Amino acid sequence: MKAETKEMIAGALTFFAAVVVFYWIGASSGVHGVSDTYQLCARFNQTEGLIVGNEVRLAGIKVGKIDSLKLDDYYGVIATFSLPKKILLPEDSGAAVQSSGLIGSKYIELQPGGSEEMLEDGGFIEFTQDSPNLMNLLDKVISMAKSDRQKQKTP
Repeated sequence: MKAETKEMIAGALTFFAAVVVFYWIGASSGVHGVSDTYQLCARFNQTEGLIVGNEVRLAGIKVGKIDSLKLDDYYGVIATFSLPKKILLPEDSGAAVQSSGLIGSKYIELQPGGSEEMLEDGGFIEFTQDSPNLMNLLDKVISMAKSDRQKQKTP
């Protein structure tokens, strides 16, 4: 056998072994195929700090991730996220943009409803709560403190 043929066979076997190893790593780490998830959408007016790839949580536990954020025709934000197919949400469920601590990363917290009908792939969550604007909250606290000082100074 020629040296080139031996090298071709050795390269093909190495490639095949690498494919098998990567498949095994993916299967054992819990990475699932696209068919194991479904997508839902929710519309928010304010998503400050929310980015693609951030978590989607249910009862404080990570259950999915944000796939995309885009503006709609009315300048709202449509958030599309993936959830495992085994987690079904009622049609009247809600979604809120939350923060991990005072300056932590943002995530979407799902709030299950009580409907008997479940959302399907491509479904839309109607009830949403926007991201609280930290600067507005600080401005309110500062203005309240100034107002209290003014009241204490005047007899």
